[in-house]
Amino acid sequence: MKKFLNMAYWIVLVFYSYLLVDTVFLARDVRRSINIVPFDMISEQGFTINVWGNVLMFIPLGVYFADNMKQFRFWKVLGGIIGTSLAIEVLQYIFKCGASDIDDLILNTIGGLLGIFIYLLLKSISKSKEQVHIAVSILSIIVGVPVILLVIIIFAYNH
Repeated sequence: MKKFLNMAYWIVLVFYSYLLVDTVFLARDVRRSINIVPFDMISEQGFTINVWGNVLMFIPLGVYFADNMKQFRFWKVLGGIIGTSLAIEVLQYIFKCGASDIDDLILNTIGGLLGIFIYLLLKSISKSKEQVHIAVSILSIIVGVPVILLVIIIFAYNH
């Protein structure tokens, strides 16, 4: 059972990584813009799918970063999330694949923080790091498999 959970964990993690890269780089218009005014996009658009998508796409990153550390360190995980988000925004600007926006950095960080809190919740109810990893693996299956199936259905429908 542990081998199955571990395999499922890595399959979902790889798919999540692909989906994140596809969403922030490949599924974008070729353009270059930058917004360095905090909350400008949020106040202009309101809480749209774009805003919620930025938060939701980074929740797994917080969970996976925390789970893959040998010893959990909050500030290291948070730094990894902010660094990843900042790298995405800079690369989007360099390669003209989307808008570089401080609001995306803020929203991605909030999503990553939610992921860290989910990890900490699992850690508080589990007796060991191995049990936390098993719980994360099960959550990966519960959330990841339907997302994978949905993406496959959407891809098949559009092609």
